Amino acid sequence: MYLECWLRRGRVKRMERIVYRKVGPADKPVLLELHCEINYACDTSWARELPYGEYRAKWMSTSQPGQYYDSLIRSMDDPRTMAQLAETEDGRTVGYLWVEYVDVPDYGLTIAEIRDFVICGDFRGQGRGLGLLAHIEEAAKRNGADLLRSETGSDNIASCSLHRKHGFETYRVAFEKRLADMD
Repeated sequence: MYLECWLRRGRVKRMERIVYRKVGPADKPVLLELHCEINYACDTSWARELPYGEYRAKWMSTSQPGQYYDSLIRSMDDPRTMAQLAETEDGRTVGYLWVEYVDVPDYGLTIAEIRDFVICGDFRGQGRGLGLLAHIEEAAKRNGADLLRSETGSDNIASCSLHRKHGFETYRVAFEKRLADMD
């Protein structure tokens, strides 16, 4: 599947195609890296006191990478689940998305929940995030979703701004209070 993206480079517009492909077992290393990166960007301010390299080393040494990947793979049993890498036609990774569906029969609702959404560093600030969100929204509508939900860190200003530009509204606020020193 292709999504045509218009990119602004000064006054010149050019079209570049983005290819979305379903993730597979060979993608596990890149998925773990991208998930860790987005976790860091969305984590609490005290967690981000660590330099990224230390944060990454700690996260990779826990059971969380395996749990994350197993959850992703299990979710793909639902044919509506989207777990895709967005790539340029020459194979450069632009981003990654993972969307699960939750049916709420008592309310007659289907919710498409964005579990992961990341644009790789070299591709940020070019409108790629809006393109990926549009791709997600189109698929969610095709799959019968009534709502599209996404979470991000409150300090992740770029992500918050991107969501607002795409029409998302705040529906829940979570609070955290640090009670002990974390070493």
